[in-house]
This record gives sequence, structure tokens and C-alpha cells, in this order.
Amino acid sequence: MSPTRLVGRLAGLLLGLVVLMGVLLPAQASGTPALMRLGSEEGFLVFQPERLTITAGERVRFEVGGLGPHNLIVAGHPEWSHEPLSFGVGESWEQTFDSPGRYAIWCEPHRAAGMTAEIEVLEAGLEP
Repeated sequence: MSPTRLVGRLAGLLLGLVVLMGVLLPAQASGTPALMRLGSEEGFLVFQPERLTITAGERVRFEVGGLGPHNLIVAGHPEWSHEPLSFGVGESWEQTFDSPGRYAIWCEPHRAAGMTAEIEVLEAGLEP
């Protein structure tokens, strides 16, 4: 095979690899955190989504969606919890989850009303 053809094939393989990596890398690689809303626009005391799957090291943006005040408690992880109450729609904060596992979460003022959810954190390198 001529050197020109070899270089062309290598360039094509490299381009294919770059495209494949862009498809396979999780959202965190692009710097975009996953989103979870607390409360709905319709006034329901819910997390949206109710179950969220991310990879270890990924950030989650928690945003008040309606009917506050809300906060976030992560079972067994006060360092990941956001205890201050957030009142305004659109108010938000971010948290990085770095340990694989399943974590029960809830809004303290609305836990008795069923405002609970779950975040599953997969090992880095696994796709949600």
C-alpha cells in the first residue's frame, strides 16, 4: 500500500474514532449537568424525573420547578444534601455525586406528602 493511501486510511480511522467518542461520552464530558426539578409547574409535589441515573463524578443541577419551598436531603450523605429552603421558581444549585450506588432523596418539608425520588450513580465508564 502506498504511503498516501496509508495516511488516508489512518486519517479516516481517526475521524471515525473521534465521532464515536462524541456519541458515547456522557453529558458530563460536555460540561452539561443532568437536571432534576423539585416541584412541578402544575403545583405537584414531585421530583422530575422521579428516578435519575448518572455516572460517578457527574453533576446534577437541582432546580425549583414550582410550589416551594423545597430542599434536598440525600439519605446517608449530608455532604450532598442541600438543607436550606429554596423558594423561588428557577432557583437552583448543583451537586456532584462521586460514589456509585443508589441514593434515596427527598424534600424535607414535603416528604410526608410523598416528595421522594432516587438517584442511581453508576461507576465511571458505564453509560446510564
